[in-house]
Amino acid sequence: MVQAFAAHPPCAVCGRPATHVELVAPGAKPADWADRSPQERDVLDAARQRHGDQQWWLIFSGIEAGNGTGDPVDLARATRIAAAFTEPYRFAAVTTAGFYDDAGFCGPCDAPYCHRHWNVSSTGYGTCPHGHGKSLDPFWWPDDL
Repeated sequence: MVQAFAAHPPCAVCGRPATHVELVAPGAKPADWADRSPQERDVLDAARQRHGDQQWWLIFSGIEAGNGTGDPVDLARATRIAAAFTEPYRFAAVTTAGFYDDAGFCGPCDAPYCHRHWNVSSTGYGTCPHGHGKSLDPFWWPDDL
């Protein structure tokens, strides 16, 4: 059975959260609900009501982008995401969740890095501290196509 969770894989260099992945149960509130402003709460409540409050909700903040107040996810995707973010966090599992930036993980390093430790270019292409590279921006598009 799927469980709600909030995951913050720690950066392999500094230990700060590399990304934020939160799966909110149907009808429940995010983990940081008490810390949100009344306006943020209203926006999130309105978004969830538009999509039906009785479904799973995903909140994601990646290296270069995120999904703001979140998106509805079906039970199959919620199950896949929950399985991917079982500790200890590993690239092979995390990549199955389907996040465009692999939640900050570098595959060859099998480690997550925060924005500060991904060297990200203006095009959204990043290199980890060991020189491995990949696109970290879901909206990046090569200029030469």
